[in-house]
Amino acid sequence: MRIKSLLLALTLMAAAPAQAGPAEDATAAVANILDRFNAGDINAFFQAHRDGASIVDEFAPFVWTGSGSAQRWAGDYARDAAARGISGGRVDHGSPIRAESDGNSAYVVLPTVYRFVQHGAHMAGRGSMTFVMRHVGASWMIASWTYSGAAPSPE
Repeated sequence: MRIKSLLLALTLMAAAPAQAGPAEDATAAVANILDRFNAGDINAFFQAHRDGASIVDEFAPFVWTGSGSAQRWAGDYARDAAARGISGGRVDHGSPIRAESDGNSAYVVLPTVYRFVQHGAHMAGRGSMTFVMRHVGASWMIASWTYSGAAPSPE
């Protein structure tokens, strides 16, 4: 009888769906934000940032902080892209290299490929993006992100 009970319990445990933890939830939020950015939904990208989020990226002035940092980053990105003949920028991402969370904050690192067209040439820069997320209400919001990678090269 005890063996049957044990087998039944093991079967029920194996059949139960796995619950996503906070690290997985934060990672899913990051992936959704990048996917919406790639789809051209810049307002969703802005709304995903906490006001004053810290951003580090590969073009001048390289760091954005304080109120409206995401909007200022987007403006500087647009100016830099126009000056260098870049269009069609997107950030493709893979499964997380690392994801940690205590339920209130999360640290998520994704491998990325920044793809774009520069003066007619298809370019790609392989790197990673590191996000610090904060759980606010029912949502995960970006407190900080950093892009790090190799110089883009023809694809």
